[in-house]
Amino acid sequence: MNIYDMVKQLKNFQQGFEEVKEGLRLRKEVIDKEGVELIFNGLGEIVDIEIKNEELRNDWERLKPILIDLINQAQDISRDIAKEEFNRRFGGLLGGLGLGF
Repeated sequence: MNIYDMVKQLKNFQQGFEEVKEGLRLRKEVIDKEGVELIFNGLGEIVDIEIKNEELRNDWERLKPILIDLINQAQDISRDIAKEEFNRRFGGLLGGLGLGF
């Protein structure tokens, strides 16, 4: 393989990587715990939080651990989603690059 082909392959890889990231950014997931709903995308970014439990709205001490648990769950779920999408697209190649997938 010559350098031109390698650069072309790298460019295609980069474009594919960006396409997967954009798809993950647009994907929305919802998790709920005790009347608190957390909406996040496939990159683990929190999109919205809805507190449906009226009692929790005014009780930060009860609400705080629920939010922390939901955020941690969202990060775990989004990490799994991203790993699955990148592996599906790139056949596990990224794992060998040490990118944390």
